[in-house]
Amino acid sequence: MGQIGIATPLSDRRRDIFFIVVFSFFAFSSFFSDAWHALDLLQGDAFWARANRWYAEIADDAYFAAEHDYLRVGTAISAFIYGPFYLLLVYAFAKGKNWIRPMALVYVGAMLHGMIEYITWEYWLGPAPGEALIFWAFNGPYAIVPILLGVRMWSPNPFGS
Repeated sequence: MGQIGIATPLSDRRRDIFFIVVFSFFAFSSFFSDAWHALDLLQGDAFWARANRWYAEIADDAYFAAEHDYLRVGTAISAFIYGPFYLLLVYAFAKGKNWIRPMALVYVGAMLHGMIEYITWEYWLGPAPGEALIFWAFNGPYAIVPILLGVRMWSPNPFGS
């Protein structure tokens, strides 16, 4: 019989390494893509400004490039709310902290709602991205990973009792 309150070690939760890596990347993306977009820093020669413009060009993503106010609000939420939360998710997954579950489930709902809105606006306000495969390669994980997180967090004690 195991001790109460002891999380299963990460070495026995190897699939959680996937979430640690992905949420680390999502935090990076929030801080260096979304924050730059939200703060209207895409002009000029700064590396991250050029990187964001490069994405818009290779995906032929006119909506992102147009910097609509609605999208600026969405990228601000990603940068300044989701970004820090991704770091909290990384910590919780690395240490096996069950207290993350309610917040993670709220994130799942919020992120799926946000992605549905983003995709709707992207295709309705468009024009739709000219390079759909590139667009979905960059944006699809933000819809798929929350679903996987919801499945992972389904158990009341996802990291053990």
